[in-house]
Amino acid sequence: MPRKGPWVPPKYVGPPIDRDAAPPPKLTNCSTCFDLDMRYIPQPHRDPDSSTYAQVARHWILSTNLAKDPTCKTCSFLKSAFDTLVNSADLVGTPPRGMTYSIAILDRDDGYGADAATLKTKREAAGRSGASRSLHVEMRCNFDGGDNEEFQVEIYTPPGGAPAPWKAIGLGGDVPTQPSGTDSAVIIKPWLDHCDQNHSLCQTDRTPGSQGELLPRRVLDLSGGQIRLIETQGRRGRYVALSHCWGKEQLLTTTRGTIAERMLGITMQQLPRTFQDAVTITRGLGLQYIWIDSLCIIQKDAEDWEQQSAVMADIYANCYLNIATTRASGGNEGCLGPRWTSRDSLRWLERFSKESHRGTGNRTKISKIRKSNVRAFKVPGMAQDIYIRLSLESSHEAMQTERWVNLHKETSPLLQRGWVHQERFLSPRSVHIHANEMTWVCKVEQRCECRTLDGRPPAGDGWSVSKDRIATLHTLGDRKALHGLWRSIIEDFTLLDLTEEYDRLPAVSGLASKFAEYFPNERYLAGLWEDDLARDLLWESGGGSRTKGPIRKREPNAPSWSWTCLGWGKGESGADWEYETKPKLANWAPTTSFKQDNRVRIIDASVRVKGQNPYGIVTSGSIVIEGAMCGIIVGSFRSLHLDYDTSSLATSAGGTIYCLFIGSFIDVNDHDKEPHIRNSGLILKPVSGGKFERIGRWTQFIEDWTSNGDLWTRQARVFKVEII
Repeated sequence: MPRKGPWVPPKYVGPPIDRDAAPPPKLTNCSTCFDLDMRYIPQPHRDPDSSTYAQVARHWILSTNLAKDPTCKTCSFLKSAFDTLVNSADLVGTPPRGMTYSIAILDRDDGYGADAATLKTKREAAGRSGASRSLHVEMRCNFDGGDNEEFQVEIYTPPGGAPAPWKAIGLGGDVPTQPSGTDSAVIIKPWLDHCDQNHSLCQTDRTPGSQGELLPRRVLDLSGGQIRLIETQGRRGRYVALSHCWGKEQLLTTTRGTIAERMLGITMQQLPRTFQDAVTITRGLGLQYIWIDSLCIIQKDAEDWEQQSAVMADIYANCYLNIATTRASGGNEGCLGPRWTSRDSLRWLERFSKESHRGTGNRTKISKIRKSNVRAFKVPGMAQDIYIRLSLESSHEAMQTERWVNLHKETSPLLQRGWVHQERFLSPRSVHIHANEMTWVCKVEQRCECRTLDGRPPAGDGWSVSKDRIATLHTLGDRKALHGLWRSIIEDFTLLDLTEEYDRLPAVSGLASKFAEYFPNERYLAGLWEDDLARDLLWESGGGSRTKGPIRKREPNAPSWSWTCLGWGKGESGADWEYETKPKLANWAPTTSFKQDNRVRIIDASVRVKGQNPYGIVTSGSIVIEGAMCGIIVGSFRSLHLDYDTSSLATSAGGTIYCLFIGSFIDVNDHDKEPHIRNSGLILKPVSGGKFERIGRWTQFIEDWTSNGDLWTRQARVFKVEII
C-alpha cells in the first residue's frame, strides 16, 4: 500500500553501500511502484516479526493506486499488464465489472530462508545457463465474491527480443499452449545435444565409436515406418525408456498368446494415446528403439516378470533418455493435450495452517486453487515485446521436493506412483511432460521451457534423493552417509502409491541393487541393511497413538520389524526415519547424531525371499536381538511417547507393552549448545512361541524436567528376544 501524506524518499533495502567507493544509488521517483528498482521495493517477510509460515508477508499495491499518477510510466505499464491478464478469458472468464486487485513485486533472488551458499550456487548456475530473469509478481484478487485468490505471475521478454526498459524484467522462455509430439522433440533435442556434449557423467557408454548400450531383452523397433516388438539378442543401440501410469483402463499388452502378433507389427492406432505420443517424440528425436513395460515384458508370466524386474535397474540406467508422461494418469489419456497450471503449493500452506492453528480457531484462509490455461499475453502500448503469464510453479515445485509430491496429484499424477520412484533416479536423464511445460533433469542440471530451472542442480533442497546423488554414490565414501541416504529414499518412497502393496520391495529393487555395489558382504534384509540394522529398525510410521494418525493396515507375511509390513501411500504421511545426514534448512533446525546403546547386539537376522531376486518380495523374516527391555504399564511415564505403527495396533496393545531400548538421538541447536537427547526403541508385543512382534516405536525426551524415576533405561535388564 502507498504511504499516506506527503511523499517520503523510500528506504534503501539492498546490500550495504560502500560510501567511500561510490555515491549512493539514485532514489526512485515513485512511492507506489518504486520504478521496479528491487533495491527499494519492501520485502516485509524478511522481518521475522511480520510473517508466518502460513502466509508470507508481502508489500501489496492496489490496482487503483497504479492508476493515480498517469505520469509514472512504470505504474502505467503494470496497470496495463495486469489489466490484460485479468481481462483475458483464459484466467477466469469474464471478471466482475470494476473489480480491483493488488500486486506484490517479488525478489526472485530471495531464498525465503535458504542459506547463502545455496542461493549463490543457484545464481551462478542461472548465470552460466542463461536462465530466466523474468519479473515475479504475486497478484491477489476476488473473482466470485468468496475468499481472495492469489496467483503468481511473471513478466518477461522473449528470446531474441529487445530488452525491457526496466532491469527487473529479463528473459523468459516461450512455452507453447499445445505443442505436438514433433514440436516437443524440437524443444528436447537441444537439451539432449547439450548434455551429450558437456556432461560426461550422463553418458551411459563412453567407448569411442560405440553403438550404444546393450538393448533390453525386448524393445519396440520404430524403423521403416513400422512398430514391431523384437528380441534384441545382444544387439546394441540407443533407446528411450518410458515411464507412465497404467491407469484403470486396460492397456495394450504382450502375453504368451500375443507375442508372435506383436513381433509382426503394431499399428499406431492400436497403441494407447500416451504410447502414441511417446512414439512420435522418439521418432522426432531420430531414435529407433523404445522400451515400454506393458509391451516388452510378457504379462501374466511370472518367470519373465521376475527376470525383467531383476534387471530393471539396468534397463533405466542404460537408456539414452527416459520420457516420463508426468501429466497423464492413464495410458489412454495422452500426454500432449492443452497445457494448464495451478498453485499446488497453496495446499501445503493450508495444511500447515490447519496444523499450526489446530484448536485455536485462527486458521489462515488460503486462496482457492484455480485451474488456468498456460498462455502468454503481449503487454499493449510498449515498443518492446514484453509478455505476462501465470508462473509455471507447479512444474518446478513437483521436481524439487519429493516429500511434497502429494500436493501435485492433478498436475503430476505419474509422480505419485511407486514404480516411478527408481525410474526417475536410475535413468541418466529424464524429460517430464508436465501439465504446465516440459522439464529436463539429468545427473548434472535441470532445464525447462520457461527457463526458470535452467542450469539449476538436480538436488532440490537436499532432503530428498536426486539423480546426481545416485550417480555419485562412490564419492560419499562414508557408509553412514550411504545408509542415511537409503533411509531418505525410503521416506520419500513410502509417500507413493502402488496398485499391489506386495510390490514395495520389487519397486525399489533396482535402487537396492545399486546400493549393494557399495555394501560388499552386507546383506539386504527386507528393505534394511545388515551393517546398520539396529539403527534401521527405528523407522516410524506416523500411525499415531490410539486415536489419531493415518489409517494403515498390516501386510501379511512381511516381518513386523521392516517398514514393508505396512501399507503406504494413499495420500497419507510417509515413514519418518532419517535425521542425521539431512542438511539444515533453517537456522533454528538442530544437527542430529545417533548413539547406539552399548547393550544392543544383533545375534542373528534372516529373511526368506520369494523367487530369485534377492531384493524382491519377502515372505518371512526374523531378528534375534539382545538389549535393555522393560515391561511398561501404558501411561506410567509422562515423558514416554508411544508411536504405534497403526491405529488398530494402538487400540489392541492392551495395558502393558514391552519397550526395547535401541539408542539415543542427540540434537544440538545453534542457539543452545546443550544437547537434547531422545532415547528411542521398539514397542513389542508377545506372540506365540515366546517370540515378539513389533507394533511401534517409542521415544523418551531426556530433559532437565525428566524425573529420575522415568529413566528406566538405565536400570533395565538385558534380554535376548526374537522379533518376527
